[in-house]
This record gives sequence, C-alpha cells and structure tokens, in this order.
Amino acid sequence: MPPRSTMKGRRSHQKSRTGCLQCKQRKVKCGEEKPSCGNCKRHGVDCVFAASGPTNASGSQDDHRSLPATQPHSPASESLPPISSGSELQIADLELLHHYTTSTAYTFSLHPLLQTFWRVEVPRLGFTAPYTLRAILAISAQHLAFLRPEKTKDYIAQASTHHKVSLQLATPEMAKINRNNSSPLFLFSALSTFIACARPLQPDTIIEHGHVANWLLLIRGAGTILDFAEETLKTGPVGTMFRVRAEYLNFEPRGRHHALEDLHKLVQREEQDPHIRRMYSGAIDEMNRSYLMCMEHNLRLETADVFIWLIRVPYDFIALFQDHQPLAMVIVGYFCVLLHHLEWMWFMKGRSVHILSQIYARLSPTYRVWIRWPIEQIGFLPPN
Repeated sequence: MPPRSTMKGRRSHQKSRTGCLQCKQRKVKCGEEKPSCGNCKRHGVDCVFAASGPTNASGSQDDHRSLPATQPHSPASESLPPISSGSELQIADLELLHHYTTSTAYTFSLHPLLQTFWRVEVPRLGFTAPYTLRAILAISAQHLAFLRPEKTKDYIAQASTHHKVSLQLATPEMAKINRNNSSPLFLFSALSTFIACARPLQPDTIIEHGHVANWLLLIRGAGTILDFAEETLKTGPVGTMFRVRAEYLNFEPRGRHHALEDLHKLVQREEQDPHIRRMYSGAIDEMNRSYLMCMEHNLRLETADVFIWLIRVPYDFIALFQDHQPLAMVIVGYFCVLLHHLEWMWFMKGRSVHILSQIYARLSPTYRVWIRWPIEQIGFLPPN
C-alpha cells in the first residue's frame, strides 16, 4: 500500500457566492463568465445573476450582474421586455394563438387554399404587425366564447382587451397607409369585421343609437383600404385571397334575379325623386350579382361576396336607411337573404333574422308586404 502521504484527497474548490442562479439551482460550480456562464451556454439556457454581484476595485457593483444572456443588439430586441428567471409566457395568449391555427382559421372559408392562407400566412403577417396579431387573438377568443358557453364571460373579456389594443395600434397606421402596411391593415380590418359580427346581437344591429353600427363601419373601412391599395394587395402577401376567388370576382351576371326585378319595379313606381330612385336602383343592381351567384349558379357565398354590397352602396343610401326611409329598409330586407347564406359561419348565425325583424317592426303594414319574399326565404316568423 502506498504511503498515506502520497494518496490524493478530493480536489477542493472555492465555493462561489456570486455564481448565476441556474448553476446554484443545479449545485454546480459557475465560471461566472458574463453575461452568460459556460455551463448555461452548453445547456442553452438563460443565465441570470443575482442582484448582489461582486464589486470591482473601485467598489462599484458589476454592471452585468442582473442581465440574462441576450442576442447581439438589434432593432427588434429593443422592443422586447427583459427576460427574468420566472416564466413570463402568457399562457392564455398562447392558448388563443393555438386555437386560431388549429380551429378558427378554418372557419373563414371552405376553400382549402384560403383555409391555409388564414392559418399560416395571416399569423405570419401578424408577427410583423402587432395590431393584426392582436386581432387574431381577439377573434380566437370570440370563437372560444362561442364554443364554450360556460366560459363565455372570460373569453369575451380577453377578446375585448385584445381588440381594444389592436385598434389603438392600428389607428395611427391608417393615417399613413402604404405598400408596406396595406396588407396587415387590410387583414386587421377584415378580422375586426368578423370580431364585430361575432359580438352578441344588439337591439339595433345596423343603426346604433342613431349612428351607423360599428360592424358596418368596419366593413366600409376595409373597402377604403381596398380602393386605395387594390393592386398592391393583389400582388402582395394577401394576393392569394384574390387569386382563389377569381372565379367569383370574374362572374358576369346576365339579367336580374326575378325577386330583385319585382323590387326594382316597386322603386320605379314608388320613389318620386329621380336622384334617390337611381340610387335605389343602383343598390339593387349591386346586390344582383351575388343573388345570381348563389341562387341560380349554386356558388357558395363567402363574406367577400356579401359584404361587397355594403362597401359599394353610397353612404347616402345608408343615411336613408338610418332615417328609416321605407324603400331603403325594404332593400336592406332583401340584403338579409344574402346574409342568411353566410350562416354556415359561426359569427354570422342569427344576424339575418335579427336585422329583418328590426326592419319589419319599423315598416308600416303597406311596406311589410314588400318584404314577404325575404321573410319566406329566411324563415323569419313575424310576431302576431
């Protein structure tokens, strides 16, 4: 046996009181390299030092004592909050994003390419525009509120919070729309329309407290963006929406649908003002294209095919409806038939009957006769 004096004892090392929190938790020696020690680099974890770091020769504390490992400085990193040793992931928001990509995105269209667009491309654009991302989270929360009635209140609160923030972020961008932000702004506007339609139905669905309803203003806002940047949108990230719908966009109507022909004759007979008569006839003709698409050619309508009417009718027509002019209300009653064809979408359910019932309540018995056809098409049962 070798002499005891030649046996090597356990190697000792000086305990570190200033190592990183991760090494202390793992009970290993920390090399104390700043801003990230060697152990944390090898394991690929964030390296965080305690607030009471070592002092240098001048007695001041190390400037890097509480900073985690970071990537090299970049403009994108300036907007990110500092990473702490605790979890800062918002689990509720992650749930909303997961639900959007696995469920909600499939509900905006039945076309496989458009479903992929909403599921993949829209979130990708959302990561470049916070207002669009917030709108994604808001509509996902609305969808969960629809699917899980027992938690409706919680999800509606989440939706309201996210959409409120998205509106605050998007409003200044609207004033300086350009090639770079037109696509995310257009998507934000479209998603905002879905969000507004998904909210619980109110007593006044088109005219709220004497003013045009919010969901209708949002639809017309999307139309403004489309008018301003149509070519940019068609050739940019959202171009898929226009290419897939080319068959519908290029549809050329021939003749008037028989129900709209009868409505047109009513307008010609009842309206004495030539300007208003032309406006009413134009509103009917704008509706005719979608009528023929779904009722004579059996094409399934999507939101763009129906909402386009609300975008194209002049604001003066909306004002006449707002004033409860009978013929304007009758024309909107016929528009409810198109809304009814969108009720395969969860956020449109019940909207057509709801609006038509308001119109029925405001019309005199004479004009109620003229919405008999829409009433029958929708299945609305007027009160006794």
